Amino acid sequence: MPTSILVFGLYLIAVAGIAYVGWRRTRTMSDYVLGGRSLSPFTAALSTGASNMSAWAMLSFPALAYSHSIRAALMAFSLLLGQYVSVRTVAPRLRVYSEKLDDAQTLPKFLCERTGRGGKNGMLLRGICGLILFFFMLVYVASGLLASGKLLSILFDIPLPSAIILGTIVIGSYTLWGGFLAISWTDVLQGLMMVIILIGLPLVMLSTPDAAAPVMEPLPAFDQALGWALIVSSLSWGLGYIGLPHSVMRFKAIRDVRDIPTYRRILMGWLTPVFIGGLAIGLAARPWYQESTAAISEDLTLKMIELFFNPWMAGLALSAIMAAIMSTADSQLLLASVSLSEDMLAPLLPHLSPAQRLRIGRLTGLSITLVSLALVLQGSNTILSLVSYAWAGLGAAFGPVLVFALFWRRLSYAGAVAGVATGGLGTILLHVYPPVAGIYELLPAFALSALAIWLVGRCGGPDPAATAVFDQLNPVPGTIETPITDNGL
Repeated sequence: MPTSILVFGLYLIAVAGIAYVGWRRTRTMSDYVLGGRSLSPFTAALSTGASNMSAWAMLSFPALAYSHSIRAALMAFSLLLGQYVSVRTVAPRLRVYSEKLDDAQTLPKFLCERTGRGGKNGMLLRGICGLILFFFMLVYVASGLLASGKLLSILFDIPLPSAIILGTIVIGSYTLWGGFLAISWTDVLQGLMMVIILIGLPLVMLSTPDAAAPVMEPLPAFDQALGWALIVSSLSWGLGYIGLPHSVMRFKAIRDVRDIPTYRRILMGWLTPVFIGGLAIGLAARPWYQESTAAISEDLTLKMIELFFNPWMAGLALSAIMAAIMSTADSQLLLASVSLSEDMLAPLLPHLSPAQRLRIGRLTGLSITLVSLALVLQGSNTILSLVSYAWAGLGAAFGPVLVFALFWRRLSYAGAVAGVATGGLGTILLHVYPPVAGIYELLPAFALSALAIWLVGRCGGPDPAATAVFDQLNPVPGTIETPITDNGL
């Protein structure tokens, strides 16, 4: 264990160095939010993948594959398809449109500019977006803090609450000081570490004879029959990618729209082995590990690392898991802080200098970190339950309205307000009062949000300001001015 701690410590030193360089290069709010729109396809792709996958890909997903491999496989297929569709359809237009619309760096600002309501005129939409982002990002950040606590508790043999506080300090520090550049650069390191461990661990496990595994009686019941609700729910996860704020912000940060095809190939080439590796860990662990529920077995990957890796490799593997945790928690923390500071405070305080806005963003991030810490210290949820709830809320609130904003001329300001509010509040209500037992709230909330946008747009009368913006962005219907080269996958 001391050797593992040494390797883990070296990883944290490397992260601190990257954060310092990012801090030196972060002078304006644009640098802090999107890194000056300067990401290469490789950096953007690994940053997208690492920030989306989080700890659930290395802890919760193998645990789900261990007990319910069919459900895990359906989720993986849905997520791969959803990511591909999102990058193929949403990314090019969002990259071009967001820069043209007053360099809209955040999703709420983009929606306001797209509907012709810049500045204070769009405060209602900004406020609703900000509140929904704040609420669900708190839940998402809490899942990362919980995962970091579980890892550090095992690594340092300390109580879980103390480990959660330690993880919060590590994650919060380099996010608040380094900003988007530090996050993206560390995501490259973290993404590479994640895929190496997710492929390497099951290869080691499968190369070890099952005869060496302990005899376990009785064995858990694997892969019980799935009802239609669970099948549909598992296949609906990919909808979340369409409007996931910390995912689509990478679309806006790519240095050139013509880099998107290369970006997509790299991203899909990273995601596929990640899901294959997660499934393989869960399946290969069955002769070696026994727990009664997937919730309890979220430590499955940690147990397999202890069993199959030497101390040096174990330290690297634990660093990879911490990387997965940090790569998502930092993006969500940054996004939540920027949403409150830029989307809600900046329009009300237009006289602030860039340095003052940056300072407010960091102070807001610190406050969110402390609130998330208090939330996770009081709760008893699993990592997967927190992630699935936040994923549903963000996907349902922003996915439909983003698609309509990019492709539908009749989107109105009132329709955007209705869609975001319906998706966010609908997720909360459907989570508490599900219409069908076992149904994932993302699917009905997403559908209700899309329906609300369409009804308001069709029945509420024209919105000249929003229509004028769409016509300005699309001088020829169905096209965009900047050419996009796409040569297949």
